[in-house]
Amino acid sequence: MDEIDCAAERIENFNSSALQAVLSRMSQAPSNGICRSCGAPIETERLAANPRARNCCECAAEEEEMARRAKLCGPR
Repeated sequence: MDEIDCAAERIENFNSSALQAVLSRMSQAPSNGICRSCGAPIETERLAANPRARNCCECAAEEEEMARRAKLCGPR
């Protein structure tokens, strides 16, 4: 296999994994409207945009920041 074939195979595997992740999220039940992190009600605008939201905006932003830092600095 040459580099182009390897790259095409990696792209195909990535796309397949991404598709499976999206399909599994779609099969989940809608959110109950309570943030899993802090227990506060999830904003109605957020639930309207994403009925499967598990966290309020503030907690979701904190999780995204932690994930961004872990990606940049590695796991701690």
